[in-house]
Amino acid sequence: MNLRLARNKDSDQIIKLIRKCFKDYKNCFLDVENDSPELKYIYSYFHKQRGRFWVVEDKNKIIGCMGYLPSKKNEIEIHKLYIDQKFRRKGLAKHLVKKVENIAVRENKSKIFLWTDTRFKEAHKMYLKMDYEKSKKTRRLYDISSTVEYNFVKNLR
Repeated sequence: MNLRLARNKDSDQIIKLIRKCFKDYKNCFLDVENDSPELKYIYSYFHKQRGRFWVVEDKNKIIGCMGYLPSKKNEIEIHKLYIDQKFRRKGLAKHLVKKVENIAVRENKSKIFLWTDTRFKEAHKMYLKMDYEKSKKTRRLYDISSTVEYNFVKNLR
């Protein structure tokens, strides 16, 4: 397996991966045009905002992805962590999160946070095991999936 920074030309494979992951959950759909147009130019989107987005490849096929963006002055937000079901429970997601945590520590950030769909229970368990706290905040996205998200936070200081 290979971890590398995403390129704009990875967009089709990343979209395919996320759609495949969403199929594991009832009434969960990806609407790229209306909700996630940044997926079409993923490298440019994250680079422009001083973030990064990685992909994990297996035999030249993207099987995982995740990015981060700086938020407020001392915070980093994790975005779009998805691992193909066949490759879950092998430490890939944890490895990606740790990569961002190391960057946050190196850049002297005070906090890492993320939003995750309430349906993604497997991910919630991982975040809790990695010492993220589920905050009381939730948000509704008003998208085609009627998404409601939980907020998870990890204080670094």
